[in-house]
Amino acid sequence: MTDEKTPPEESLGLRELKKRQSRLAMHRAALELVHEHGLAGVTVEAIAQRAGVSTRTFFNHWTTKESAIIGVLLQSGEGISEKLRARIAELGPREALRSVMREALAAAPVDPELRELKKQVMASEPKLHTLSSGNLLSVQTEMVETLAAALDEEHAQEQATLSVQIGFAVTRTAFAVSMARGIDLGSAFDEVLDRYDEGDSVF
Repeated sequence: MTDEKTPPEESLGLRELKKRQSRLAMHRAALELVHEHGLAGVTVEAIAQRAGVSTRTFFNHWTTKESAIIGVLLQSGEGISEKLRARIAELGPREALRSVMREALAAAPVDPELRELKKQVMASEPKLHTLSSGNLLSVQTEMVETLAAALDEEHAQEQATLSVQIGFAVTRTAFAVSMARGIDLGSAFDEVLDRYDEGDSVF
C-alpha cells in the first residue's frame, strides 16, 4: 500500500508532474479568457494558444472548453470507474475510495488568486454552474455503482451511496479548511479525515 500522506509533488514522476502543470496552465488560461471576453467569446484554440500548447494537447486533457474552465478533477464516464475498480482490487473498497478522492484533491489548484478568479467566472456564467453540477452527479453515480459492485453485503447500493457522499463531504470540508488556514489541500484532507476517523465510520 502506498503512503497516502506523501506530498503530491514527491509521489509524482516527471511525466505526471508535467501533465499536471500543463492541465493547470490550460485551466488558468481558460479562466482568464472567460473573465476577459465572456464564455461565448472563448474558443479552444484561444485557450491552447494562451497556455502554450497545441489544440491536440488540449483535447488530450479536456473534452470541451467548458471542462477546462470548470477544471474537472474527476473525469466522468468509464475513466473513473476503471480507476476506482483498479484501486479496489489493490487496496480494498475503503482505502480505494479515499485514494481516488485524495488524488483528485492533489490535482486541484492551490493558488488562492486562481481560486478567486474561478469564483468570479462561475458567478458571471450561470451555464457553468449547471455543467459543473451535471458532471459532479455523473461522477458520483459512476463511483457509487463501482463501489456497490465491490461490496459483499445485503445493502451494498445504500452503503456505497453513503460512502461516496461522505467522501465528497470530506473533500468539500478540506477545501474550506485549506482556504481558511492557507494550508495545502492534501494536508487539509488528511486532517479532516483524521477527525472523521475519531468516530465509527465505514468510509
